[in-house]
Formats: sequence, C-alpha cells, structure tokens
Amino acid sequence: MDAVTAVIERAPAPEAAAPDRRTGRFDAEKLIRALPWLVVVVFLLGMLTWAETPGVQTLRYAIYWTLGVLVPGVLVYRALRGSRGNLPEDAGFGATTGIAVQLIGWAIFVGIGLESVLWIWPLLVLGAFAAVPGLRRHWRIENPEPLPLAWSWLIAGVMLLAVAILALGEWAGNPLPPVTHSLFGDIYYHWANAAQLSHTILPTQPQMAGEPLKYHWFSDAFRASATLISGADLATVMLRLWAGPVVITSVLVIAGLARTASRVWWGGPVAAFIAVALPNMSIWPEFPSWPVTIEPWYSPTLTFSIPFVTVVAALLVDIARGNALGRRGWVLFGMLLVVATASKSSSLPALLGGITLGVLALWLIDRRPPKAMLGALGAAAIVLGVTAPFLAGGGSGAGIQFGATFSFKAHYIWVVGNDAIPGTGGILPEQMFHVPWGLKLILPALLACFVISQIGRVIGFSALLRKDFRKDAAAWVLAGIGIAGWAGALLINHTANGELYFVYSAIPAQAALTAWLLTAVAPRTRALLPIAGGLLAGALTGAMIYRFGPGLDGPWEDYWRYNLARPVIVLLIVLAAGCGLWWLHRRRWPAMIGTGVTVLLAATIGLGWDTTWRGVSGQADQAFSGALPSPGKKGSFWVTANEMRAADWLAKNAPAEDYVATNVHCEMVKTGADCINRSFWVSALTEHAVVLEGWAYQPATQSAHGENDIPYFKRDAPDPERRRINDAAFSAPTAEGLAELRDRYGAKWLYADKRASPVSPALATLATERFRAGDVIVYQLPG
Repeated sequence: MDAVTAVIERAPAPEAAAPDRRTGRFDAEKLIRALPWLVVVVFLLGMLTWAETPGVQTLRYAIYWTLGVLVPGVLVYRALRGSRGNLPEDAGFGATTGIAVQLIGWAIFVGIGLESVLWIWPLLVLGAFAAVPGLRRHWRIENPEPLPLAWSWLIAGVMLLAVAILALGEWAGNPLPPVTHSLFGDIYYHWANAAQLSHTILPTQPQMAGEPLKYHWFSDAFRASATLISGADLATVMLRLWAGPVVITSVLVIAGLARTASRVWWGGPVAAFIAVALPNMSIWPEFPSWPVTIEPWYSPTLTFSIPFVTVVAALLVDIARGNALGRRGWVLFGMLLVVATASKSSSLPALLGGITLGVLALWLIDRRPPKAMLGALGAAAIVLGVTAPFLAGGGSGAGIQFGATFSFKAHYIWVVGNDAIPGTGGILPEQMFHVPWGLKLILPALLACFVISQIGRVIGFSALLRKDFRKDAAAWVLAGIGIAGWAGALLINHTANGELYFVYSAIPAQAALTAWLLTAVAPRTRALLPIAGGLLAGALTGAMIYRFGPGLDGPWEDYWRYNLARPVIVLLIVLAAGCGLWWLHRRRWPAMIGTGVTVLLAATIGLGWDTTWRGVSGQADQAFSGALPSPGKKGSFWVTANEMRAADWLAKNAPAEDYVATNVHCEMVKTGADCINRSFWVSALTEHAVVLEGWAYQPATQSAHGENDIPYFKRDAPDPERRRINDAAFSAPTAEGLAELRDRYGAKWLYADKRASPVSPALATLATERFRAGDVIVYQLPG
C-alpha cells in the first residue's frame, strides 16, 4: 500500500495540467474536485436554515469566515510553515491559524478601544499579502501534490456526519431567543464571557462584577470577535454559527495529522472517522457507557480547542522526525500552543505528555539530547508559566483521586449509594472505603467498560508493540498525548467532573495513531476488502450483542455484575472464534496472516458504529416526526420569553460597560432553601456583567466543595456582604441602599424578576422604570 500511495501522491497535479480550450477539461476537473466541498457547504447551510437560523446573519457569517478567518489564515500558515500541497488541508491548517491571527487582532483593537472597526484587521492581513512582493507567492500552491478524489469524498462524508450531529443534537433542540426554553447553563456562562470580551481584554467575572476572570476564555474571545466582525447577533453566533466551521476544520486537521504520521493518504479519512463517528461503543443493553467526542454540545471550549491541539500535535510529529520548523515554523508553533492552552485547561497537559514521551524516546533512539524536542518542551513550560496566573481556570477544587469520574455516574451511585459527594474524598472515591468487597468491584468494572467503549481509539496504543513504530519518535508523541489524556481522566478529581476533558483532548492523537496502525498492517494491495469487511463485522457484532445479547430486566443495581460482564464475555467469545478460524487457516492461505490482523483492527473500529447510528437515527426520527427543531421547552433551566425580552432590551440600550444588579441567583430562578447557585442567564442575555448572579464557578465556591457535606452548587455566596446589599435593593430598597449598591459595586441598572423573589413596590419610587415584560421590570438607578 505504501508503494501504491507513493505513486498516487506523486501523480501530476490537475492544477498543473495545461487547460484544453476545446473540451474545457481544466474546468471540469476543478469542478469535480470542488464537488465534495460544495456538498458539505450546501448541507451546512441547509441544516442552519432548517434550524431556523436567520438567513442574513448566516450570509454575513459565511462572508466573515471566508474573508476574515479562512483566507488570511491560509496565507499566514503558508508564510510560516509552507503549503501542504493541497487546498483542503491548507484550508484546515489555515483556518486554525486564521483564528489565532484573529485573536491577535482582537487583542489589539479591543485593547485600544477600537472594537467597532475590528473588521479592518483581516483586511490589513490580506492587504499585506497583496502588497508585499515576497508574500504574494503564498496566494497559490507552488508545488501541488493533490490528494486522490476518494480522499475528498471520504472526508466530506465525515464532515456531513459531524454537521448532522451538531444540527440534530444541538441546534435543533435550542431555539433562538426570545422563547421560553431550557438551555444548558454552561452555554449561558460562555455567552456572558463573550459579551464581556466584546469590549475588554481584561474581563471580570460576569456573574460577580469586578472580580478577575481566571478562566481559559480564548474561545469566548473568538466568539466575541466573530460577532464584532460579522455583525451577526451574539445569540446567533453562540447557538448556531460558530461551531459548524470549527468542527469542519477539526475534521480536516485530524485527517492531516494522520496523513503526516502515517504518510498514507487514506489514513486521514480513517482517523477523521474514528474521531467523529465513534464517541463510544456501547454493547451493554442496560448500560450506555459515556461518549467522548470532539464536538460536545455542553463544552464550547473543548470543541474550539480541538483544531489547535491537533495542529500542534502535527508540528510535534514533524519535530520528532527531525523535520526542521525553521524560525517561522516556531513562531507558528508558539502561537498555536498559546491558543490551545488558553482555550481549554486539558490541552497543554495532554500535549505535554506527548512532548515528554517524545523527548525520552528520541534521547534513547539517537543516544543524544533531542534539541528541537527539548525546545518544544521549553516552549510549553514558558506558555504554562505565562498563562497559568491569568487563564488556567477550572483548577479550584481539583485534586488527585483514582476513578473520581465514575463517582459522578448514576450506575456507580446505584450500587454503592449516594452518601458521599462526588468530587470529594482521598486517593479513592469515599464509598470505596466503606462498602463490602463485592461492591468495590464496581470501580474496576466501570473502568473496564469505559476503556472498552473507547476501544477504537485505545487499540492504537498497540502500535508500540511493533518495532517500526517504536523506532519512530512520532509514534511516542501521539501515544504520549493519549496516555496523558487517559491519566488525567482517571487520576484527577474535579468538583464538576471536568477531568473527563483530558481524554477528550487526546482524541485527535489517539485517532491518528489507530489509523496509522491500520495503514501499517493492511495488505499493500487490495486493502479495501479486509478493511471494509472488518468495519462491517465490527458494526454487526456490536449491534447483535446490544440488541440480542445477554441482559436482564431486573433492577440494574442488583444485577450490575451480569449486565456489565456478560456482553463482554460474548464479545470475547466472538473474538476468540475469529482468532481461532484465522489460526487454523493461516498456513493454507499465508496472505491471511496480515489480512487477519487488518480485519481484527478494523472490527474494533467498527464496533462503535452501531451506537452512533442509534443516536443519530433516533434524533433524525424526531426531526422527521416534527419534534425537531424544538419550539422551546420547560426543563431544568427554563427561562421565559418575557425574561429574555427584558434582558435583550438591556443588551441593546445600556452601555456595554455598565453593571447590572439582579435578584436572580438560582438555577430554577426562584430563590429558596434548595437554591442551586448555577444561574448565568441574566449576565448572558443582558450581555452585561452582573453585581451578583450565580456564584457556582467562583474560585472560593469551588475550593469549598464538600465542606460540611455541602457541594459547591449549594453553597452560600462567597461574599455575604455583597449579597446582602444586592438583595436588599429588591426586597427592602432605600435611597441609601441603592446608592451603596451603585457606589460600592458600580451597579447602574436593576433587572428585577418577580419569579425569583418578591420585588418591593417602593423600588418604583427610588429608581426609574425603563422597561417591563411580564414579571420583569428593568430599572435605571439615579446618578
């Protein structure tokens, strides 16, 4: 296959072919190559339209993404690193670079108070590449090395699946405001951050105005800058427009990472498929396992960080193989490493695992210090030192504990009880020190199930059993990223189960390593049949075990040993039978030696497809039945249309720097004894910092998680005096009290919601009513 691939990749580029004016062959070939990407664009636009995204805003964002991110990014990437020889990969690596370049412009323009003309920044970049003679050559690919058309269609297929997952799982379920709806609270948190970052590069806590925001907020800054440049509403950017292009970019760069590592073109589509289509493999009829995906709807920061982690990993592969980056390449490496680190706190630890293992491997292989890789290690250390004091949010309340992530899961709690708060305890979850030995098995059992559910990615670690992989430091880099991801997920104890994000950040490296291994074991000729056969066999096996395999109807907590173990036993029997047949026939058909390993590896990848198909097809059925897109629903965090209208009035009429005070603090809005302090929607929908809203994510609250058996989300406000002054303004207002709220905490507006708590009629005599919608009144404070 390597020889075949080499011939394919060195074939004359269609772009270099002379045009045939009589037949128009030149244009026909370009159209054929563009067709897969046109299909993706049309599908993306169609899904946005179906999800009731305003067409004008979609058009504005499409123009912004093309001219403000993609084209400038491609030019800068080529100037710093050179073209990859084909336009699709240049687009993926370029778009990632373009986001980083945009953030530089955001920092400059917003920092000097010129955020209203931020749209000039990409024009300046484009102008430089048009005006400077030495930069003009980057508008074209000087040495084209096009990939096969099959690569384009396969990647386009993965993109269509990724967009479908976004549209069905996220866009269709969350209508644009104003509409009564329950939106996951963390989305509001990022929305509030983005609103702050639209006018400052030194943000404070949107829910506790004036306190510094120590958090990995670069993804929020990107959405702020995207809103400023495109002119689309922040709500539309947050809930619709930003994610699609970023996920498509992730698919391209993951494929590029795999091709860089494997040096085989079809390794790219395989890696992209593993990363997107296999969030988990669930063969347990009564145990779903837990998905690990590159596009989690509940974490905009993780989705945003994936392309940066991937491109940095690709540069590390080049460094490990001695491919010099040059000075400009190191500038690119440092820039993307900073953005990756400041986008998600799990990014740098995963990358550090790859760098560290790469250093050790190269040192042992070459018997001398690997200067370039040590340089990468030094760069990572510098980035960590610079960003940690300002951007390393999420660390409050984190510690070390084996298997802490499982203590958050319902299946674990059903077995061992709920007498301990998840995210607390010592070296093991608290219940492990009290339950009988038989019940202690739940922890290793769930660990085994979790690993099996990720088997299509974990199997890549077996590449290190091959001598050729062990001699290639790039394999150790990818394996190191994967090991660090799993170590973080299984050893870190976080108050909100944030440790799982470590293994999320390792998905690109793990997918690339598995794909690389498949390209290495596949027959050099006619590899398609055993790969396709293995994928199909794996998918059918997973589907059959789930639908017809062992499973009991009794209470899960009583039969968990059987519910977890028996499907695994059946899977092992199927595996043993397949290996036995291969062993018996390997001498009669020697070609089966390599083919059998290929089929087995492909089957482990295919096992997860049935789980994905069940999830996507179930959501598609809802769409076809008319249940999606959702008109809005009352759920755990519902906000009324009137509350949204009042907030929108404030967003459009109050100066961006003004602070707002509100009586809303609780997730279920109404303040009471059972208040869950994770309310972030007032600061998000008003697009203003709030004197005190929900305080769940304040560092002091997180650090006190579990004290006196109270979790962080039920603790009292970390600043009681602030809350007393704030709440008195609504329940028992006085002229002196309102003046103190204004002078001490900077409040200029009151967002009074009668659904949260009673609002005193006296407030109307002490402040000016500016807007009313249902139970919500917006007041402006005097002075």
